[in-house]
Formats: sequence, C-alpha cells, structure tokens
Amino acid sequence: MLHPDEKFFEGEEREGFYIESRMKRYWASQIEALEEIKRICKKHNIRYFAEWGTLLGTVRHKGIIPWDDDIDIGMLRDDWNRFAQIAPKELDKWFEMKNIYNDTEHDNCIMRVINSRHMSFEPDFLERFHKCPYSTGIDIFPIDYLPRDSQKSKELVHLVHILMVTASTVSKKPPYTQDDLEIAKLWERKLGIKIDWNNRLFHEIKKLVDLAMQQCEPQDADEVCSMMRCQNGQDYHVPKEYYDEWIEMPFEYTTIAVPKQYDYILRLKYGDDYMTPKQVLGGHDYPNYKEQELELKALMEQEFHTSLCYQDIQQLIDMKVFGIQ
Repeated sequence: MLHPDEKFFEGEEREGFYIESRMKRYWASQIEALEEIKRICKKHNIRYFAEWGTLLGTVRHKGIIPWDDDIDIGMLRDDWNRFAQIAPKELDKWFEMKNIYNDTEHDNCIMRVINSRHMSFEPDFLERFHKCPYSTGIDIFPIDYLPRDSQKSKELVHLVHILMVTASTVSKKPPYTQDDLEIAKLWERKLGIKIDWNNRLFHEIKKLVDLAMQQCEPQDADEVCSMMRCQNGQDYHVPKEYYDEWIEMPFEYTTIAVPKQYDYILRLKYGDDYMTPKQVLGGHDYPNYKEQELELKALMEQEFHTSLCYQDIQQLIDMKVFGIQ
C-alpha cells in the first residue's frame, strides 16, 4: 500500500478545473490497483503501458487528467493473455480480475482489475483504499497484431466488425428468437469454435469477437493496433516495435510505464497539439464516479424516505467515512 502525503488529498485547481478531495481519494484507490498490477507484471516479466487518456495524462499532466476519473493501461495481446492466466492466483486478497472468459456477466473485451464489485463502508476497506468507499479498478486494453499482408489485415478487421454488428443484434438475454439461434450456429460453424449454449448468446458472441481480434500472431505482423477502434473505422495502428521499449514517467505520487515512442502514439490518437487541453468538463461530471454516487443517493433516499441533495449525500458519506457529525 502506498502512503501519499496527506496534502495530496486536499482539493486543488489544475488547468482551471477544481478537483475535490473526494476525487483525489477515488484516484488513490485506483492507484492501489495499478500498483498491484505493476507488482505482478514485474514478477512475471509482463509488459504494460499507460494507454489512452492515462497516457495523455501522464505526458501532459504527470498524472490523471484533472477531469478524468479512471486509469487505463494496455498490454500486447500475448502479455494480456498471460496476465489473464496469472492474475487470479497472484492478486492480493483485496483485488479480483474479471474478463470475458472468467465472468459470464462481463460482456466487455477489456479486462479489469477491481477492488470490489460494490461500494463498502467497512473500516478495513476504507483504510486500505484511502477512505474511498467506492468500487474502483483499472481497465486493461489488449493491443493486437495486424497481418502484414494488407488484404488479410482488411479481412481480419472486417471480421471483427461483422461480429460486433452481430453482437448488437442478438438478444442480451433469453428468450431468443429463431434468428438469434441461427446466426449463432452460423458463426459456430464458420469459425469452428464451440459456443456454450448454456451461457447468454450475447456474451458468447462477444467472446468470438475477442478470439477474432487475436487471430494474428506476432511473427506475422509488422504493426499493432486497438482492434476495437480499427473495426469502428478509426485509423489507429503503429509499428509493433514502438512497444518494444518503455520508460517510467511520474504519475501523481508514483510512476507508470509508457512506450518510448509515446509522442508518435499520442499524435496519432489526439493530434499534433495533444499537449494543449481540449475540453474541461463541469464539476461532478466524472462518469464512473458519478454513476456510483447516484447509486448511493438512491439507496440513501430509500433508507431515509426523503429526497437528498448533493450536499446532503456528501455529509452522510463524511459521517460514515470520517465519523464527522
């Protein structure tokens, strides 16, 4: 467990945006998950990198983007698969890993390491996660290989796209239509992959998406990409050697690994002026944090049989977390 200076938890303004103390604790809780991932990666020689907004935040802000509320990392597909196999046995008792293969309710091709599935006001939980009662975690994106043969590359991206379209048309849960069953059987035959008919078809199709994304082996590729972005029409792919080397950069009160060629990657994703902040959201608009805050508000309103404003909720949280009356 890291022990940042208490000044870190003070509210402050960054880039003209005010960050509340509660958000700092939410960040700190996520950093604990990051440290656990780093520990396992170091032990097993698994490469990981700051990815998407976290890469941008690391380079531009030396930490989390002030108006962001999550931490994203990426792993090359072979490392992603190794981590998926190793992590469940290696993670500290406070954490769990969920991905599309070990959790039938997790329909996302992004793996997550989380500290809990639900918010908690238990004293030991609050102590471990810097007085943050919310569930937090880290998204781990797979970085996949693109066939060097341009035609095969287009075919692979198209296959992933068609599977994503298929997933969007299949019922999320039973009962299924005859069309649902027939299209699932069609893909089962076409790909030669057995579908678990006891599971939700939507989840099984998303598993096919993930399996399709990783069809290209490293030796058959010169480039890597975010396959989910490519199938959606975004032209994001870079030479695979750009992820061969990495450097440690400051990240809040710790460090995080970034690809040595981060400038090229950030220019590709965010434009040549990526060092200039593009947008600052209004206060309390953090999407992941806000979702749990609203969930807690609903629970408290049910418990107290009354409508509560934002200040009421924060006062009740402070009473539970800090014992403030």
